[in-house]
Formats: sequence, C-alpha cells, structure tokens
Amino acid sequence: MRVPNVLGYVRKYGVRAALHDIECRLVNKVAHFEILKGMTVRVQDVHDPSLFEAEGFDARFVGDDELAKFAHEGAHELSVDFLRNASGRGDRCYALFHGKALAAYGWYSKLPTPIDEHFVLHFGQAWTYMYKGYTVPAYRGKRLHAVGMCRALRAFTEEGQKGLISCVASTNFASLHSVSRMGYRIFGEVYMLRAGGRSFTYATKGCRDYGFWVESPAPDMALVRHIA
Repeated sequence: MRVPNVLGYVRKYGVRAALHDIECRLVNKVAHFEILKGMTVRVQDVHDPSLFEAEGFDARFVGDDELAKFAHEGAHELSVDFLRNASGRGDRCYALFHGKALAAYGWYSKLPTPIDEHFVLHFGQAWTYMYKGYTVPAYRGKRLHAVGMCRALRAFTEEGQKGLISCVASTNFASLHSVSRMGYRIFGEVYMLRAGGRSFTYATKGCRDYGFWVESPAPDMALVRHIA
C-alpha cells in the first residue's frame, strides 16, 4: 500500500481503519484472508423515505429473458454463466431502468449463495440475501443502489420476510459507510482463511441468531466451522 493511499485512508476513515487495511493486505501476501461484516436492514430501519422513491425510473423485478440480452452483450457486469447459475438457484434481480437503459440492479437470494469460487454463505430463512449490486457509471451518484435495495426490501417484507441480510468486506470502508447511512445494522463477523488447499472459517457470536456462516464446499478442503 503506497504512502499517499495510507494518508488518504487516515484522513477519510481514521487511523484504525488504515491499520486494519494494511494488516489484511500483509496477510493476503501469503494466504487468502478476509473478514466479512454481516448486517441486516428492515423497513423500519430506513429513516429516509426518499430511498423508497424512484422518480424518473422504472423500478421492478426483472426476468431472465430481459436480462439475457445484457448478459450476452457482456456489459453491466453480467455474464451468461452468472445468469444461468443465479436463475438456477431461484435468485431474483431487482433493477432500475431509465427508458430502455438498464441503470442499476441488485440480486436477491433465499438459498445458500456462493461468495466466490471457494466459499458459500448460509443465512436464516427469515431473511433475503442481497448481493451483487451494480450501478452503470453514467448513473452513479444518484443513490440508485440504495433506492433499489429499499424498494426490494419493501417487496420482500410484503412477502413475509423480516428484511434483507448482506455482508461487506471489513476493508471496504466506503460501502460500510454507505450501507450504514441507509439503515443496515452490523450483527457480527465471519473470518475466512484459505491457504495450502485448506480453508478455515469462523463466525462470531452475533451471527448465531441470523444463521449466518460460511463454508467451503470443495471436497479437497478441510473445513473448521465455529460459531462462538
């Protein structure tokens, strides 16, 4: 991490955040290590009513057929393989359109969901997992990611879910700040370590009430799972 970046982190997020980022970078030189902050948000946690509004945009759940053309184009960080896998799990996409242009989207799941090629996230059935949010560069700065989440949150709440559950890397300070302002509340952490073909995961005590934990499904990896 270069000195200018360190100074920038200190000015924006504080000394502790900068030190944490440096520590994680050092560990990742010899192994894959990551800490995920688990969090939830309910409708009553959102204190800004404007986040439920999408003036000028068509905000709705969107089907696979409509998304397929974007996936085939290879744009909007969507791929054919991702769409196939997400649809196979029954995951749903909530998107915002500006005319015919796809401006932003987020994905929502009620089943265990891969975090990457090595780890799968589990969570309680009362919650809907939000992941893979994306806003087209031309539409950034309009809070569309938060608006999409809030509108999807309201829709899932009407279907009987408690709210949304999600996770953010502990070093992604910008996202942590953003979701905190929206109304998300952190309940615990999951530690993930992978080295030498083996993996270790640890979920803190706060994760227990939310059924929130991570596993590595690969058969050649030993898994140690512990919820304190």
